[in-house]
Amino acid sequence: MNRSPLIRIAVVLTAILALSLPAFAKDDAISLIPSNAATVGMVKVRDLRNSSLFATLFTETDKMSADGDAQKFLSDAGLDPTKDVDVVIVATSPRTNLGSDADVLVLAEGRFNVERLSNALTTRGAVQKNGYFVLPEKHDDVNGAVAFPSASLAIAGTERAVVAALEARANGGTSFRSANGLGLDLARVDRDATAWALVDVTRAARLAKGGSITTGKGKQGDALAAALRSVSTVAVWAKDTGSALELGAFGISSDTETLSLVEDTVRGALSALRLAVKDKQPEMVSVLRGFDVTRKNDSVTIEGSIPANVLREMMAKKRAAAR
Repeated sequence: MNRSPLIRIAVVLTAILALSLPAFAKDDAISLIPSNAATVGMVKVRDLRNSSLFATLFTETDKMSADGDAQKFLSDAGLDPTKDVDVVIVATSPRTNLGSDADVLVLAEGRFNVERLSNALTTRGAVQKNGYFVLPEKHDDVNGAVAFPSASLAIAGTERAVVAALEARANGGTSFRSANGLGLDLARVDRDATAWALVDVTRAARLAKGGSITTGKGKQGDALAAALRSVSTVAVWAKDTGSALELGAFGISSDTETLSLVEDTVRGALSALRLAVKDKQPEMVSVLRGFDVTRKNDSVTIEGSIPANVLREMMAKKRAAAR
């Protein structure tokens, strides 16, 4: 079955998040993240808007213009995601404690023409219901929904998730920041990060198809995946400083042997990566040598940065190879 243009638009917005601390707005999206979220990611689109690396990192979003249905919807709705959206958050939450089904929630802060967006949805078959719109097509037998509780906040996702977010907003927000779980680990992420993602490894693996989280191909990817299966939480973040893209990640565990395994695996992966790029991308060898791996009593962290000129060269080579 072909996906509706509305679903394709949701996929595009979610993809913007592909790498992804809170931006406190009048309608604070992070306050609506479900307390039981298994994965959460955020991108500060507004920070990227003035970034010298924006065009380099997000050239793929231009492909959306080739999707006539999606482009027509955005035109009718008077919405330009790269200009009108400031922050995007995507969260997944298990529907039951031990189940493998998940609810997906997409939260966006920005400037939204609620009337035009509502008209664009209804003309495409969406049905208004109790302050939100139910999308005309189901995905995996689950209804999708969209709500615009204000001109600065948009909520989308599975109907259950949207309804819960609207109720949380009416009650002052969720307990995500204070509840046991990912919200507490958020304090470990660089507060100035342009984008970040947090994953509860055990629950996310249960929600993922096949019951596991992949980290890449080859022996190093398999070794890292095996090591990460024993940690409780994984986080990644990126910060665009203009002159470089700073990257960081950590894994949390209460087991000393697990932390030792993760540390050794990460160091081994860095060494293998340096060997792999020394001929085709020799400039990356010194960049990778600058990445630091540190181990504490409950976590292993890796941090480093890629200079803007090196990143541009990498993306240019990637595009040339694709052509």
